[in-house]
Amino acid sequence: MQKAVGIIAEYNPFHKGHEYQIQQAKEQTGANIAIILMSGDFVQRGTPAIFAKHQRTAMALLGGADIVFELPSFYACGSAEYFSSGAVSVFNALNSIDFLCFGSESGEIDTCRFLGKLLADEPKLYKEKLRSFLKQGLSFPAARKSALAEYLKEKDIPFSEDFLDTPNNILGIEYCKSLAAQNSSIAPVTIKRIGSSYHETSLSSEYPSASAIRRELIAAWNTQKFLSDTLKNAQPPAVKDYLCALLENETFLIEDDFSLLLKYELMKNTPESLCAFSDMSPDLARRIYHHLNTFETFTQFTEQLKTKELTYTRICRALLHVLLNIPSDLPAISPAHVRLLGFKKESSSFLRILQKNSDIPIITKAADYKKLLPKEAHSLFEKDLFASNLYETVKCNKKSTAFTNDLQKPPIIL
Repeated sequence: MQKAVGIIAEYNPFHKGHEYQIQQAKEQTGANIAIILMSGDFVQRGTPAIFAKHQRTAMALLGGADIVFELPSFYACGSAEYFSSGAVSVFNALNSIDFLCFGSESGEIDTCRFLGKLLADEPKLYKEKLRSFLKQGLSFPAARKSALAEYLKEKDIPFSEDFLDTPNNILGIEYCKSLAAQNSSIAPVTIKRIGSSYHETSLSSEYPSASAIRRELIAAWNTQKFLSDTLKNAQPPAVKDYLCALLENETFLIEDDFSLLLKYELMKNTPESLCAFSDMSPDLARRIYHHLNTFETFTQFTEQLKTKELTYTRICRALLHVLLNIPSDLPAISPAHVRLLGFKKESSSFLRILQKNSDIPIITKAADYKKLLPKEAHSLFEKDLFASNLYETVKCNKKSTAFTNDLQKPPIIL
């Protein structure tokens, strides 16, 4: 009997640490199918992915994935809570996922499950402490960390605050929280991260981070050194060869490539209308409106808007939601579809099982979405189409290449 392990990912871009996670996920769970739910053309930190979703899908399949689906953009670009909740909802709806595997700095699944269940239950004392810290002006991550620490201390439960200082531990807790809140039968499993930390920008490690690869790519992508040395050390051989060939004719995108489009969208809005977008607070909306005359680039403006309460990533997400027209109520809705981005030929039999068992339509041909989805769900799929076509437009303009509508892009098959 086949077992499937699900992995929620961005692969921005794919590297050796991701290959290791897929290998370990299969080995530790006994699964023979790795199903990836991957962000599309925009990612959770509020920026464009450095490569387009179909290109990153090809890298994932070359690196060990068996089937890759697209995480809808309104989940993919949301806060850690919405990102994890939306992704877990999609996996639950597929009715064929046995395990959910995620990387963490700690490698401690029991702690992730315990804290996830606690946050799903939200005890009264914890909520009171959280409100208190938020009133003191702390950002939500800082307030939650302090509230958890105080709650657990008063309950005499041993806990290290350092556990909440690392991004993958935090996301792992959110996955476990979503599994608990949705009464999911999917079993969580964590793989201890190896090599560089999430924010590490050095490529000296045997397993460099995606952040380090992006930084080096932006700094030196058109040099022979990057193509011959950097990728060799950072990516599996097949993925490295694919990306080197890709870079001969393609380009990558960063947030500042969207600066003019973002400013145009911001200029159309008032502080009141900005508040309709996801992750946008009245305070941030007012700051945007009052500082708009100083807008130069996406990154410069985000940096300028930062305060003690408003983190850089939170602002990035809010600005991206304006750019992609994602309203505040959208990330909280239930999934209505999932789109197939690619698969290996030998996994086609399991893909048929997924199509049979799934509670939501699996879209294999994007152009058929109106036939497959109820009318009320069309606009949700069209959000993803718009996001990808916007990405494609900017990429084609940057490289002077021909535009291909997202409706015309078939799944990658290897």
